[in-house]
Amino acid sequence: MKIKRIIVILLILLPAQVLPSGGSIYSRFGLGDYYFSFSARRLALGELGIATTDIDYLNYLNPASWNKMRLSRFETGIITHGNGISSNNSSVFHVQTIFSGMMFGFPIDRELGFSFAAGIVPYSNVNYDVTYDDTDPIGGSFTTGYKGNGGLSKAFLGFSFRLPLEFAIGASLDYYNGKIEHISSVAFGPESELLSASFSRNYSYNGLGFTVGMISTNIAQLLGSESIKDLRLGFVYSTNSQVNTDTTNISSTLLGEIETSTGSMNTNLPARFGAGISLSLSNGLNFTADYLFQQTSKFDVGGRTLNVMRDLNKYSLGVEYRNPESRSQSFWEQVMLRGGLSFEQTQYTINGKGIDQISLYTGFSMPLGFDNTLDFGFQFGKRGTKENNLLSENFYKFSITLSIGELWFIQTER
Repeated sequence: MKIKRIIVILLILLPAQVLPSGGSIYSRFGLGDYYFSFSARRLALGELGIATTDIDYLNYLNPASWNKMRLSRFETGIITHGNGISSNNSSVFHVQTIFSGMMFGFPIDRELGFSFAAGIVPYSNVNYDVTYDDTDPIGGSFTTGYKGNGGLSKAFLGFSFRLPLEFAIGASLDYYNGKIEHISSVAFGPESELLSASFSRNYSYNGLGFTVGMISTNIAQLLGSESIKDLRLGFVYSTNSQVNTDTTNISSTLLGEIETSTGSMNTNLPARFGAGISLSLSNGLNFTADYLFQQTSKFDVGGRTLNVMRDLNKYSLGVEYRNPESRSQSFWEQVMLRGGLSFEQTQYTINGKGIDQISLYTGFSMPLGFDNTLDFGFQFGKRGTKENNLLSENFYKFSITLSIGELWFIQTER
């Protein structure tokens, strides 16, 4: 009952949308950086895990993964994001801690794999702050600044179902919502006769989409191997979404803030496709390999595409060890260990140069009782280059997630 009361309090106190911040200078373009996972476990496994069918964790990326849920589950946590940005002349480091989202699910019929899940998680992140000093023969010294913040969140609800021969399917209704602000400013020195000013452009987004997924039956049964316990393929597809976008332009002058124009248009959020494989061995080792594609070159705002956008491709590998006899073992023998790596061709291409990213991951879980864990995940990555007057970034993410499972909605026999 204590856990139930904690969850109710969290649901009341948490905001209606998740607007992450603390990101990359490249997040100035499009909708910013994309999130692929909200939990520490997924982060430590390379962020994806499309073909996994967990009984004691929640995965929002593929709705079909909920089909083996055995307890009602609730997960939430935080992420600390640090970013070191450097050019050929200077460098800077920023740190930000955010709420990573939350997810709730419960089985309706375990025999049929019929389960329900819902949640709200970060979808994209815009956060940059760039300033530089310069001089002008007429205006004297001045400082130019570019700043942006906000992002999109995704609220969703869906169901999973298990077909004959153990094939699992799932679908979710997705609602995208959020705000993004871009600010440009120029500040002149006290000796200048010119006035400082700023201009901001605000976008408010809301729109619907759908995600469908499938996970195959256990292919290991066809191999006849005693060492391979489980082998599955997974696929997921999120539809293209036309997101309604309200825009407001505001100029800050000597007379105060002036709203110069407003309007409404559509932002095209391109479809996303993913495929993966999961392999479990009898000795407690679990492996994942995943590929995710999004045609972000087709991203457009009001019918206009951006020449700084290309298609996103992400490849990841993950490995996890959990004691196969953990229920009867000591505390330390129940600790789960994880690691992973990924390569990402991000959606950005600046000055004709594609921005690529490579990351390493690690993490572990500590038991808090039967089917309850406190999970830790860490990511270190490198992105970009200093060539062609671009910027190089060394970044990290540290995630902590609380995963709780309890028997709810089940009548006990007296």
